[in-house]
Amino acid sequence: MSEKTSLRIVTFNAWALPVSIPTQDKRRRLRRLSDALASLDADIIVLQEMFDVRARRRLLGQLCPPYDTTPDARRWRRILGLMPIDATGGLLVLSRLPIEDARFIPHPADLGTKPDERLGRKGAMIVRVETALGPLTVLAIHLYAGTKPKDSLVRLAQLEPLLRTLESETDGTPVILAGDINTSPTMAYPAPPGPENPLTPEYAALIDAGFTDPLPPNPTPASRSATWVPSRNRYAALPYQETKTDERYDYVLVRPDSAREWRVKETETVLDGTGAYLSDHVGVMVELEWAANDRAR
Repeated sequence: MSEKTSLRIVTFNAWALPVSIPTQDKRRRLRRLSDALASLDADIIVLQEMFDVRARRRLLGQLCPPYDTTPDARRWRRILGLMPIDATGGLLVLSRLPIEDARFIPHPADLGTKPDERLGRKGAMIVRVETALGPLTVLAIHLYAGTKPKDSLVRLAQLEPLLRTLESETDGTPVILAGDINTSPTMAYPAPPGPENPLTPEYAALIDAGFTDPLPPNPTPASRSATWVPSRNRYAALPYQETKTDERYDYVLVRPDSAREWRVKETETVLDGTGAYLSDHVGVMVELEWAANDRAR
């Protein structure tokens, strides 16, 4: 019988900006974050927008151990010579599996992005963890925000070098991509994909790169997958928020290898707080079961 193991992955944009705005309720939200994450019993947690140094330190102190984290998770820098901010573009990876190697890759700085995006120095982290069935690569990612066609071009320009780097560094190991790519699977979410509703370029690029989505692009009902929900989440509906419709921005995607067989046990949106939202986003949890492929031996 093939050896099997299960893996539960959570991704969540925590919205821990380095500045405090009263309408964002940052302190109140982040005080509840560690308990909420612990209750999910995830093996790997990928957070975005953990820019706030104090909130990051508090979270690490509460969750590590049992979680391990990357060596640069506690580093910080100053922007504009004054404001302390993290050194990994807001990304934070927590793992109950041993972390063997990790590195942060900032997005190219010459793409004409907005000043706040340049100051935040968003990017991706390639994290290699060890499992009972061998090494696994986690690609933690946060792409450029915006709804205009030019913003999509920026996201593609961020993705392309990352996918090339991933191809050269993973050496055939399976990959989990987790994060906020700031676009839905199709041009008109949640309508089903088709000739009149094509895949967005960014989502299509990931599928073309070999990633599998545990969900159909736009499952029914939409509440199964929407992670930006201004219809229910007041933080996503604040007047300055650019996107006014429910969308799916946050993903856990899988790129399997030939040595293992994968099965999706469960996928759901999480951290919606049943009305007491912890962020302007909702999280995603995917549980996978995988086994050594006897035919590959």
